[in-house]
Amino acid sequence: MNPFQTMDEAVSFVYRSLLKAKPYQTFEDDAVTRAPYLTEELLTRLDLIPEKNKILLVTGSKGKGSTSRMIASILQNHGLKVGLFTSPHLVHYNERIRVNGKAITDERFLQYINENRLEIEKVEKMIKQPLHYLGPTGIFLSIALKHFREEETDMNVIEIGRGGMFDDTNVLPNKWAVITRIMEEHLGFLGKTIEDIAEHKLGIIKDCTESAIIGKQTDSVIPLVKKQANRTLFYGEHFHSTLNGMTIEGSEFSVTTFGGNEFSNLALPLLGSYQTENASLAIQACEVVLGNLLDESIVSSTLKKLRWPGRLEVVARDPVVILDGSINKDSAMYLKEILPFVDARMVVCIIAVPANKDYKGVIGTCSEFAHHLIVTTPDKTVKQFPDDAFAVASSYHGSVQKAEKMTDAIKIAKNLSPSVIFIVGTQSLIGSAKEVWKDELLNL
Repeated sequence: MNPFQTMDEAVSFVYRSLLKAKPYQTFEDDAVTRAPYLTEELLTRLDLIPEKNKILLVTGSKGKGSTSRMIASILQNHGLKVGLFTSPHLVHYNERIRVNGKAITDERFLQYINENRLEIEKVEKMIKQPLHYLGPTGIFLSIALKHFREEETDMNVIEIGRGGMFDDTNVLPNKWAVITRIMEEHLGFLGKTIEDIAEHKLGIIKDCTESAIIGKQTDSVIPLVKKQANRTLFYGEHFHSTLNGMTIEGSEFSVTTFGGNEFSNLALPLLGSYQTENASLAIQACEVVLGNLLDESIVSSTLKKLRWPGRLEVVARDPVVILDGSINKDSAMYLKEILPFVDARMVVCIIAVPANKDYKGVIGTCSEFAHHLIVTTPDKTVKQFPDDAFAVASSYHGSVQKAEKMTDAIKIAKNLSPSVIFIVGTQSLIGSAKEVWKDELLNL
């Protein structure tokens, strides 16, 4: 009989190595604590490392998940069978692994992890340094790659989990590298400066990489990225987008590509100007992959129907409820773009950002436009949240409340007769909200 009969049993096994190493990780530094060679060993033992012409890696600090989704959807609608690997999930672990938009079933997930179990255990026994671990991302990746092989995918779009250089996904040979906007995030894990973070992200451009497509960057990051200019296309220099209009329903924009394709009157049901910039990045990446054979009508219809939950997502209208996975100040700034398109007479922000993220920056940004702040934690989480979140919020704003759980925070917010509720923070918070609003996430 297979040892894992339920998803809970399987997921506990996936995180076993990390939890064993946690007590020895007295500081945050991916270059020291992460051991992607263990993932490479596992994938090699399982004969799961694909050829580079089947792998496109996506990293960045803002919108890498939605960009991955856009690329996968455009390629799928041009006739390719596409595997998509993303993280984190919102409600179900299955959301991380999709083929043509459909999440892996529990049955397939359990089948593959049971098949991989013995090799996983052998690789775990190779660990010499107690602070090293076989990453959960690497184990999930082994399940994804087996699923993609069984499904005979033509292309696999892989979102980097954190950083790039030392991420478990970066052991894959990738013909294409796609990088969204780089911001100050995961400080400590990726270094102390934007230069350190950029170096980590740019690590997905390897000797095997034939093309890199770089999204819109800030002035401070552009010179760092330019060092990798060989075989690279840059937003603003080789391709660009123009935002034509925005409403609560989404954005209208146009895109010009390096190959000379003009895409006008595109519509995207995702909010935030950065999403139209990332859409242009996705379109340019697909043009490179397909060799300039993009069909404008297919691109247009694909983007018009695209869903990517939890990113400036409207889930209710009376009052308007918007979910966003912002965990740093720069990301939270995009919340302000929505205010002209909603009734902003009474704005309430529910905030839960982990202690090792930029919770002060998110709280400070939200205090600039919210009438009331509620600091909380997700209903289900293993992350540590700051003890001083309420004190920080009170230092910024005169109307602050604290709720132990997100569901309590929603009740408090609704009693304030809000016109808009923003739910902002870590993905587990967004996942808790998605469960409240009963959204289907397994088939996109």
